[in-house]
Amino acid sequence: MSLNLRGWAPRVPRAARRGARALIYGRPLSYCAAFRGPPNGGSPWTQAYKRRGTKVVKGLIGKKVGMTQVFTEDGSMVPVTVIDATSCTVVDKRTAERDHYSAVTLGFGEVKEKRLSRAELGTFKKAKIAPRRHLKEFRLTPEEAAAFTVGESVKVDLFTKGELVDVTGITKGRGFQGVMKRWNFRGYGQTHGTHEYRRHPGAIGQRKTPGRVYPNKKMPGHYGVEQVTTQNLTVVDVDVEKGLLLVKGAVPGHGDGLVFVHPAVKVATRAAHVKARSKK
Repeated sequence: MSLNLRGWAPRVPRAARRGARALIYGRPLSYCAAFRGPPNGGSPWTQAYKRRGTKVVKGLIGKKVGMTQVFTEDGSMVPVTVIDATSCTVVDKRTAERDHYSAVTLGFGEVKEKRLSRAELGTFKKAKIAPRRHLKEFRLTPEEAAAFTVGESVKVDLFTKGELVDVTGITKGRGFQGVMKRWNFRGYGQTHGTHEYRRHPGAIGQRKTPGRVYPNKKMPGHYGVEQVTTQNLTVVDVDVEKGLLLVKGAVPGHGDGLVFVHPAVKVATRAAHVKARSKK
C-alpha cells in the first residue's frame, strides 16, 4: 500500500507563522506587528508591484452621467460614456511613518451633516472640508502621496486623451432570473416532442452518492447588483473645465451610479514585463 502525498504540506502553528512574518519584516514579535506588514510601504503585494515598476494606484471617483456619441476627425462615430468627477477631493492621507503604508483618501458627492456619524463628521471637520458622501482609498508611493494635500481637488486631467483605463461599478439589478439569462445556458432542444423544458437547467446532482447538490452550482437566482470592472477602455476626451471624462464604450451601472476609474492594470503589467525582458 502506497500513500500519495503529492501536494501535502504540514500545518504550521499560528505562532510560528507570526514569528516567520516578524523575522521577514524585521519587526518585534507581536500580533499587530506581524500582520501589519513591512514598515516601509504596505503589504507584500504592494512591494511586489513596486519591484515590477507597476503603479498601484492613481484613480478617480466619479458619477456615471449616461451615454452619448462623439465624432472623430475622420468622421467616424464613437459611443462614449460620460463620467462626472467634479467634486472629487482629497479627504485624508496615509503615511508610512504613521500607518505603515502610503495612500490618499478621496471623497466624492455632497451629503448633509445629519446623515453622518460624529466620527465621520469629525474627519471632515479636521480636514476643514465639506462632508462627502462616498470615500475611497487609493494606494500611492510616498513620493506620489507627497504631491497631494488634504482639501485639494483632484481633477480629470489626471488622465489624458487616448489613455486606457479600467472602470469599476455596480451593475444594474435584474431581479430573479433563470439560468439562460443569468449563466448563458444554451437551453434544451427545441424539437416537436419537447414540453415545458425549453429553458430548464437540467440535472443538478447525482443519486445517493453524494446525495446533495454541490456548492456554487449554477442555478436560477438573483442577477446583477455586483461589482464589475470593465478593462482597457479608451479615454476619448477630457473636459477639465466641466470635470467630465469621456470613455469609449459602456460602463457598469445605471445612470448616476458611482464608478471608480483606474489606469489600465494590464497596460502597466505589460510594460513591466517588456522592461524586465529588455534587461535580460
